[in-house]
Amino acid sequence: MLELNELPYPELRKSRIVAVTFHLCTTLYVADNRVMYPVRPRRRAAMCKLLASAGVRPSEEELQQTYRSSFEAYMAAWQSGRHYGAREQVLHFLEHFGIDPTGVAPEAIADTVKEIEDASLLADLQLLPGVRETIPRLVESGCRLGLISDTSLTPGRILRQYLAKDGLLEYFTALTFSDETGYPKPDPRMFTATLEQLRAEPEQAAHVGDTPRTDIAGAKALGMVAIRCAGAIDHPEPPPADFVIHDHREVLAILARLG
Repeated sequence: MLELNELPYPELRKSRIVAVTFHLCTTLYVADNRVMYPVRPRRRAAMCKLLASAGVRPSEEELQQTYRSSFEAYMAAWQSGRHYGAREQVLHFLEHFGIDPTGVAPEAIADTVKEIEDASLLADLQLLPGVRETIPRLVESGCRLGLISDTSLTPGRILRQYLAKDGLLEYFTALTFSDETGYPKPDPRMFTATLEQLRAEPEQAAHVGDTPRTDIAGAKALGMVAIRCAGAIDHPEPPPADFVIHDHREVLAILARLG
Protein backbone atom coordinates (compact mmCIF):
# COMPACT_ATOMS: atom_id res chain seq x y z
CA MET A 1 0.00 0.00 0.00
CA LEU A 2 1.24 3.47 -0.91
CA GLU A 3 2.54 5.54 1.98
CA LEU A 4 2.58 9.34 1.83
CA ASN A 5 4.97 11.28 4.04
CA GLU A 6 2.38 13.99 4.69
CA LEU A 7 3.70 16.39 2.08
CA PRO A 8 1.20 18.88 0.62
CA TYR A 9 1.05 17.42 -2.88
CA PRO A 10 -0.14 18.37 -5.40
CA GLU A 11 -0.60 21.93 -4.16
CA LEU A 12 3.13 22.73 -4.03
CA ARG A 13 3.84 21.15 -7.44
CA LYS A 14 3.94 23.78 -10.14
CA SER A 15 5.06 21.44 -12.91
CA ARG A 16 3.47 18.33 -14.33
CA ILE A 17 5.60 15.18 -14.10
CA VAL A 18 6.80 14.33 -17.61
CA ALA A 19 9.70 12.01 -16.78
CA VAL A 20 10.22 9.11 -14.37
CA THR A 21 13.59 7.54 -13.61
CA PHE A 22 14.30 4.24 -11.87
CA HIS A 23 17.11 2.44 -10.12
CA LEU A 24 17.37 -1.14 -11.40
CA CYS A 25 18.43 -3.89 -8.95
CA THR A 26 16.13 -4.16 -5.91
CA THR A 27 13.88 -1.54 -7.51
CA LEU A 28 12.83 -3.05 -10.83
CA TYR A 29 14.36 -6.48 -10.21
CA VAL A 30 14.79 -8.75 -7.20
CA ALA A 31 18.54 -9.34 -6.75
CA ASP A 32 18.94 -11.16 -3.44
CA ASN A 33 21.45 -13.83 -2.38
CA ARG A 34 19.24 -16.66 -3.65
CA VAL A 35 19.10 -15.16 -7.13
CA MET A 36 22.85 -14.58 -7.23
CA TYR A 37 23.79 -18.05 -5.94
CA PRO A 38 24.59 -19.56 -9.40
CA VAL A 39 26.78 -16.57 -10.28
CA ARG A 40 29.39 -16.84 -7.54
CA PRO A 41 31.07 -20.15 -8.51
CA ARG A 42 31.70 -18.88 -12.05
CA ARG A 43 33.20 -15.66 -10.75
CA ARG A 44 35.34 -17.50 -8.24
CA ALA A 45 36.64 -19.90 -10.90
CA ALA A 46 37.65 -16.98 -13.14
CA MET A 47 39.52 -15.28 -10.30
CA CYS A 48 41.30 -18.48 -9.24
CA LYS A 49 42.35 -19.15 -12.84
CA LEU A 50 43.96 -15.72 -13.06
CA LEU A 51 45.77 -16.15 -9.74
CA ALA A 52 46.98 -19.61 -10.77
CA SER A 53 48.41 -18.16 -13.98
CA ALA A 54 50.58 -15.97 -11.75
CA GLY A 55 51.62 -18.94 -9.61
CA VAL A 56 49.28 -18.22 -6.68
CA ARG A 57 46.91 -20.87 -5.34
CA PRO A 58 45.29 -19.44 -2.21
CA SER A 59 43.62 -21.48 0.48
CA GLU A 60 39.89 -21.27 1.05
CA GLU A 61 40.46 -19.07 4.09
CA GLU A 62 42.70 -16.72 2.10
CA LEU A 63 40.12 -16.46 -0.67
CA GLN A 64 37.31 -15.67 1.76
CA GLN A 65 39.42 -13.05 3.50
CA THR A 66 40.21 -11.40 0.18
CA TYR A 67 36.57 -11.38 -0.88
CA ARG A 68 35.71 -9.69 2.42
CA SER A 69 38.39 -7.04 1.98
CA SER A 70 37.25 -6.54 -1.62
CA PHE A 71 33.71 -5.89 -0.41
CA GLU A 72 35.04 -3.39 2.11
CA ALA A 73 36.93 -1.66 -0.70
CA TYR A 74 33.74 -1.59 -2.77
CA MET A 75 31.74 -0.03 0.07
CA ALA A 76 34.45 2.57 0.69
CA ALA A 77 34.50 3.49 -3.00
CA TRP A 78 30.69 3.64 -3.26
CA GLN A 79 30.39 5.82 -0.17
CA SER A 80 33.10 8.18 -1.40
CA GLY A 81 31.55 8.57 -4.86
CA ARG A 82 33.78 6.26 -6.91
CA HIS A 83 32.70 3.35 -9.08
CA TYR A 84 34.02 -0.08 -8.11
CA GLY A 85 33.45 -2.88 -10.60
CA ALA A 86 34.93 -6.15 -11.79
CA ARG A 87 38.20 -4.58 -12.94
CA GLU A 88 38.70 -2.94 -9.56
CA GLN A 89 37.99 -6.26 -7.85
CA VAL A 90 40.53 -8.10 -10.03
CA LEU A 91 43.21 -5.49 -9.31
CA HIS A 92 42.37 -5.73 -5.59
CA PHE A 93 42.96 -9.50 -5.64
CA LEU A 94 46.24 -9.15 -7.51
CA GLU A 95 47.49 -6.54 -5.06
CA HIS A 96 46.33 -8.53 -2.05
CA PHE A 97 48.38 -11.56 -3.16
CA GLY A 98 51.42 -9.45 -4.03
CA ILE A 99 51.08 -9.77 -7.80
CA ASP A 100 52.23 -6.79 -9.86
CA PRO A 101 49.44 -6.17 -12.43
CA THR A 102 52.00 -4.88 -14.93
CA GLY A 103 53.53 -8.36 -14.92
CA VAL A 104 50.23 -9.99 -15.89
CA ALA A 105 49.18 -10.10 -19.54
CA PRO A 106 46.59 -7.33 -20.11
CA GLU A 107 44.38 -9.74 -22.04
CA ALA A 108 44.36 -12.12 -19.05
CA ILE A 109 43.07 -9.34 -16.81
CA ALA A 110 40.54 -8.25 -19.42
CA ASP A 111 39.32 -11.83 -19.91
CA THR A 112 38.88 -12.28 -16.16
CA VAL A 113 36.95 -9.03 -15.86
CA LYS A 114 34.65 -10.08 -18.68
CA GLU A 115 34.16 -13.56 -17.19
CA ILE A 116 33.17 -12.04 -13.84
CA GLU A 117 30.75 -9.66 -15.54
CA ASP A 118 29.27 -12.26 -17.90
CA ALA A 119 28.63 -14.62 -14.97
CA SER A 120 25.86 -12.18 -13.99
CA LEU A 121 23.76 -13.63 -16.81
CA LEU A 122 23.37 -16.79 -14.74
CA ALA A 123 21.26 -14.88 -12.22
CA ASP A 124 17.54 -15.47 -12.49
CA LEU A 125 16.51 -11.85 -12.01
CA GLN A 126 12.77 -11.45 -11.55
CA LEU A 127 10.76 -8.28 -11.96
CA LEU A 128 9.17 -6.81 -8.85
CA PRO A 129 5.36 -6.69 -8.60
CA GLY A 130 3.74 -4.28 -11.03
CA VAL A 131 6.83 -3.48 -13.09
CA ARG A 132 5.76 -5.29 -16.26
CA GLU A 133 2.38 -3.52 -16.26
CA THR A 134 3.52 -0.08 -15.10
CA ILE A 135 6.43 0.67 -17.45
CA PRO A 136 4.35 0.51 -20.67
CA ARG A 137 1.49 2.42 -19.05
CA LEU A 138 3.79 5.24 -18.01
CA VAL A 139 5.00 5.62 -21.59
CA GLU A 140 1.43 5.43 -22.90
CA SER A 141 0.52 8.26 -20.53
CA GLY A 142 3.19 10.46 -22.10
CA CYS A 143 6.02 10.02 -19.58
CA ARG A 144 9.59 9.62 -20.75
CA LEU A 145 11.54 6.99 -18.80
CA GLY A 146 15.14 6.69 -17.70
CA LEU A 147 17.37 4.44 -15.63
CA ILE A 148 19.85 5.84 -13.11
CA SER A 149 21.61 2.82 -11.69
CA ASP A 150 24.69 2.14 -9.61
CA THR A 151 26.42 -1.02 -10.75
CA SER A 152 29.19 -3.14 -9.27
CA LEU A 153 30.18 -6.50 -10.77
CA THR A 154 27.15 -6.47 -13.08
CA PRO A 155 27.72 -3.67 -15.61
CA GLY A 156 25.28 -1.73 -17.72
CA ARG A 157 25.90 -3.88 -20.80
CA ILE A 158 24.59 -6.92 -18.89
CA LEU A 159 21.66 -5.09 -17.32
CA ARG A 160 20.56 -3.94 -20.78
CA GLN A 161 20.30 -7.60 -21.76
CA TYR A 162 17.95 -8.32 -18.84
CA LEU A 163 15.75 -5.40 -19.80
CA ALA A 164 15.68 -6.56 -23.42
CA LYS A 165 14.85 -10.14 -22.38
CA ASP A 166 11.86 -8.89 -20.42
CA GLY A 167 10.69 -6.61 -23.24
CA LEU A 168 11.31 -3.40 -21.30
CA LEU A 169 14.42 -1.90 -22.90
CA GLU A 170 12.47 -0.20 -25.68
CA TYR A 171 10.52 1.89 -23.18
CA PHE A 172 13.59 3.68 -21.77
CA THR A 173 14.89 6.81 -23.47
CA ALA A 174 17.92 7.27 -21.21
CA LEU A 175 20.16 4.69 -19.52
CA THR A 176 22.76 5.90 -17.03
CA PHE A 177 25.02 3.33 -15.32
CA SER A 178 27.82 4.10 -12.87
CA ASP A 179 30.29 1.77 -14.61
CA GLU A 180 29.91 3.96 -17.70
CA THR A 181 30.04 7.35 -15.93
CA GLY A 182 32.72 6.46 -13.37
CA TYR A 183 30.73 7.77 -10.41
CA PRO A 184 27.62 6.54 -8.56
CA LYS A 185 24.59 8.23 -7.04
CA PRO A 186 24.00 10.56 -5.27
CA ASP A 187 26.40 12.43 -7.58
CA PRO A 188 24.10 14.99 -9.21
CA ARG A 189 25.64 14.30 -12.61
CA MET A 190 23.96 10.87 -12.63
CA PHE A 191 20.59 12.61 -12.45
CA THR A 192 21.22 15.74 -14.52
CA ALA A 193 22.70 13.82 -17.46
CA THR A 194 19.67 11.54 -17.50
CA LEU A 195 17.17 14.39 -17.23
CA GLU A 196 18.90 16.21 -20.07
CA GLN A 197 18.32 13.18 -22.31
CA LEU A 198 14.70 13.05 -21.14
CA ARG A 199 14.25 16.78 -21.86
CA ALA A 200 12.93 17.37 -18.35
CA GLU A 201 13.74 19.77 -15.54
CA PRO A 202 14.12 18.24 -12.05
CA GLU A 203 10.77 19.64 -10.91
CA GLN A 204 9.14 17.83 -13.85
CA ALA A 205 10.56 14.44 -12.86
CA ALA A 206 10.19 11.67 -10.27
CA HIS A 207 12.81 9.12 -9.28
CA VAL A 208 12.02 5.63 -7.96
CA GLY A 209 14.74 3.83 -5.99
CA ASP A 210 15.31 1.74 -2.89
CA THR A 211 18.29 3.35 -1.15
CA PRO A 212 17.79 6.57 0.86
CA ARG A 213 21.46 7.65 0.82
CA THR A 214 21.75 7.50 -2.95
CA ASP A 215 18.33 7.40 -4.61
CA ILE A 216 16.28 9.55 -2.27
CA ALA A 217 18.99 12.02 -1.26
CA GLY A 218 20.16 12.46 -4.85
CA ALA A 219 16.67 13.04 -6.22
CA LYS A 220 15.56 15.42 -3.46
CA ALA A 221 18.74 17.48 -3.71
CA LEU A 222 17.74 18.38 -7.26
CA GLY A 223 14.06 18.96 -6.52
CA MET A 224 12.72 15.74 -8.05
CA VAL A 225 9.83 13.83 -6.50
CA ALA A 226 11.50 11.01 -4.52
CA ILE A 227 9.71 7.65 -4.39
CA ARG A 228 11.22 4.86 -2.28
CA CYS A 229 10.51 1.33 -3.45
CA ALA A 230 10.23 -1.07 -0.50
CA GLY A 231 8.99 -3.99 -2.59
CA ALA A 232 12.23 -6.00 -2.35
CA ILE A 233 14.10 -4.46 0.60
CA ASP A 234 12.77 -1.86 3.01
CA HIS A 235 15.34 0.81 3.91
CA PRO A 236 13.47 3.20 6.25
CA GLU A 237 16.51 5.24 7.27
CA PRO A 238 16.70 8.97 6.41
CA PRO A 239 16.31 10.99 4.35
CA PRO A 240 12.58 10.33 4.03
CA ALA A 241 11.06 9.91 0.59
CA ASP A 242 8.03 11.84 -0.61
CA PHE A 243 6.27 8.53 -1.20
CA VAL A 244 6.92 4.86 -0.35
CA ILE A 245 5.61 2.08 -2.58
CA HIS A 246 5.54 -1.72 -2.41
CA ASP A 247 4.07 -2.32 -5.88
CA HIS A 248 5.05 -0.34 -8.97
CA ARG A 249 1.42 0.14 -9.97
CA GLU A 250 1.31 2.64 -7.12
CA VAL A 251 3.53 4.96 -9.19
CA LEU A 252 0.58 5.54 -11.52
CA ALA A 253 -1.57 6.62 -8.57
CA ILE A 254 1.15 8.99 -7.37
CA LEU A 255 1.42 10.68 -10.75
CA ALA A 256 -2.36 10.99 -10.94
CA ARG A 257 -2.34 12.70 -7.57
CA LEU A 258 0.45 15.06 -8.57
CA GLY A 259 -1.54 16.08 -11.65
